[in-house]
Amino acid sequence: MTEKERVERFEAAYNRIDHRLTEFTEQQGRRRKHPFASKLRATANRYRRMKKYVDFLLEIGELRNAIVHGRTENDYFIAVPNEDVVLKLEEIEDRMFSPPSVSSKFVKKVTILQADQSLNDVLELIRSDGYSRYPVYDGKSFVGLLTTNGLARWFASHVNSGTLDRNLQTVSITEVLESDHRKEAVAFVTKKALIDDVEAMFIDRHPLEAVIITEHGRTHETPIGLIGPADIAALET
Repeated sequence: MTEKERVERFEAAYNRIDHRLTEFTEQQGRRRKHPFASKLRATANRYRRMKKYVDFLLEIGELRNAIVHGRTENDYFIAVPNEDVVLKLEEIEDRMFSPPSVSSKFVKKVTILQADQSLNDVLELIRSDGYSRYPVYDGKSFVGLLTTNGLARWFASHVNSGTLDRNLQTVSITEVLESDHRKEAVAFVTKKALIDDVEAMFIDRHPLEAVIITEHGRTHETPIGLIGPADIAALET
């Protein structure tokens, strides 16, 4: 991008964001004209998923003022955004006002377990698919999340002098689940839930072991996706 193109795209993205922030604040009953920073903070307080963009956009507001007020008749700019800043601003605009839902990235086949299955079945699954979390159901009713941490706890409590004191074929998942202190650290969301909102859930509801996606976010529905903390962390890399 040339210097002029960077400035033009920067100003266009800023103006679109400013316009949308005005719409949001007017929806909250704020009819009087407010500066960019005030509208940004008011909107972030209302729409939590936008809070992580506030600091960057406040700096953008200062840069925009420097560009507008420092421009000469010959299009000399006292400050010019670099290309990375322009692209990041456009990306944030998209994330703020056209945020992706979980269905865009996380809808996939979920391996579920039935409470009466044996521990041996679980170990076979782990060996074949390598997952660390399994939703457990009694029929169609969700009863808990089985994690590798819970499995480790169960094994630790049943090993004596290096020997396991139970037959894995006769141990039900229900019994193992009782050893998993994270079995209830689960939330359910609809497939239309926003990724930003799910990210906030992992922050607000710590410790949260998994977010399970179903058609309408109900516990008795078949899972169509499962999100773990690592999945959210990977989005930022």
